[in-house]
Amino acid sequence: MEGRVADRTTHRPIAGAIVAVDKQKVTSDSSGGFRFDGLTLGDHTFSFEAAGFFNLSSPLHLDSAMAPAHLDVELTPHSAIFGRVVDEDGAPVPGAHVEITQAVRGTGTTWTMSGGTTDREGRYRVNGLEPGAYLAMAVPIRGVREGDRRASVRTYFPSVPDRGAAGKLVLRGGTELPADIRMLSVPVYAIRGMVYDDGGKPVNAKVSLLPYDPLEARTTSLGRVEAHDGVFEFPRVPAGPWQVVGESKVDGIVLRGAEPASLESHEIDNLTLRLAAPFTLRALVEPAGKFDSPSIGLYPADAPISLSAFSQSDSDGTLRFPAVYSGRYRIEVYQWPAGYYLDSVLVGEQDVFSKEVLITEGLPPIRVVFKPSTAGLRGHVENCGDASILLLPRDEGLWDFRFIMRGSCDGSDHFEIAGVRPGNYYALALDRIDSTGLDNLDTLRRLAGMGAKVEVEAGRAAYLELTRMPWPE
Repeated sequence: MEGRVADRTTHRPIAGAIVAVDKQKVTSDSSGGFRFDGLTLGDHTFSFEAAGFFNLSSPLHLDSAMAPAHLDVELTPHSAIFGRVVDEDGAPVPGAHVEITQAVRGTGTTWTMSGGTTDREGRYRVNGLEPGAYLAMAVPIRGVREGDRRASVRTYFPSVPDRGAAGKLVLRGGTELPADIRMLSVPVYAIRGMVYDDGGKPVNAKVSLLPYDPLEARTTSLGRVEAHDGVFEFPRVPAGPWQVVGESKVDGIVLRGAEPASLESHEIDNLTLRLAAPFTLRALVEPAGKFDSPSIGLYPADAPISLSAFSQSDSDGTLRFPAVYSGRYRIEVYQWPAGYYLDSVLVGEQDVFSKEVLITEGLPPIRVVFKPSTAGLRGHVENCGDASILLLPRDEGLWDFRFIMRGSCDGSDHFEIAGVRPGNYYALALDRIDSTGLDNLDTLRRLAGMGAKVEVEAGRAAYLELTRMPWPE
C-alpha cells in the first residue's frame, strides 16, 4: 500500500510525516510519499501526523484486486491569531487576558478555545487553531479603583463592547491573522439597593454582580458584597448590562434571586432584589425501567447560568431536581441510552423540546420520552476518500451537537449513519468539517443551502447518492 501526504492549503508535499497502521510506522519522503508492505486484506485505519498540522485518521479496505492500494491524504495546517492590546490612547496594555472563542450565534454553546496574557508591549499570540470563525476578547487585569471615574472594560476585536458586534476572524488553515484590540473605557457608576426574602422582609445576603451575558460572566465579575439588613452597594461599576444575584440562608433554606441592572448614564439607587425559596421538581423517563436515567439540565433564560439545576436519580428510578427556582428555562437532555433517540420533552401535554418554558412550584413532572432508534441513512459518494458525511436537521431548533450527525465512508466509498432521529434533514459529503463552523448560524445556513434534502423515517434506512463538496469558506 502506498500514498502521498500533502498540505491541504497549498497542496505541497509534507516530508517527515509519520504514517502508522496496525503496528507499522513509516515516515514520508521529500515528495510526501510513503509505502507499506505485507499488509493483510480487510479494513485498516491509517493515522497521519506532522509537526504544525492536525492529526488525521483515514479508513481503507484492502482487497486482492488492489495492486498496490493507494491512499493520498491532505493534512490541515495550524493557524494563529496574534496582535496587540492597547488602551484608548494607543498605549500598550500589559497583563491583559486575551480569550479566543468560537464565533457562535449566542446560544451559550461556545467554549474557550485558547487564551493568554499580553506582554510588556501589549502583544499576544495564540497558536494551534483549527480552521473556522473566531472572536478575540481582551479583559483588563485590574479592577476599578477608588477615585476612578472611568474604567477599562472587556473589549472584543476590533474595539466593541459586546459579542454581537464583534469582528469575526476567519481562519482557513495555515492562516496567521492580526487582531489588534483597542480597549474601551466607560463611565463608572454605583448600584445600590435592597434585598428582601420571600416574605417581603429585608434580609442579610451575599450579593454578586455579573455581566448579563453568561459567556462573559466566566471571565468578568465585580465580586460579592454583604447586604446588611437588606442594604447593599456596588460603589464602582462600569456602565453596561449587569445581573445582580443574591443569596441568603434563612432557617436552613437557601433563598436566591436575580435582577437585571442596566447602567447607562446615571447611578441606580433603588434596585429591589427579591429572593425566593427553591422547590423540588420531578421528572419521569419513558419507557420506564428500560435503561439508566439520562442527565437532564434546566438552564435559565432570564437569570445567571449559576442558577441552573441538574437532575438526580432516586432509589426508585425516578428523577428529581432538589432545588429549582421559579423562572423561564430550557430543558436539555444528555446521555440518552444507545439504541434510542429523544422523541419529546413534555410539561403536562405541551411538548417543550428545544423551547423555553416557565417553571414554577406545583408544575407536573417533566416527562422525557425516548423511542427505539430504527432509522438511518446510507449511501455512496464517488471518490469519497477521507470526506466527512454531515447530516443536518432542517429544524434550526435542533442545530446543536446532539442532533447534527457525522459519518465517514468505508474503503468502497459507501457510508452508513445509524440511530438517526426520524425527521427531515440536509445531507452533505464534505472534504472537511470545521468544528467551529457547526456552531455558527451563518455557516450552518450555508450548509443547509448546499445539502441534499432527505426524509428519514422510523424503521427505515434512507439511501442517498452524494457528491463530494468543499467546506464553505
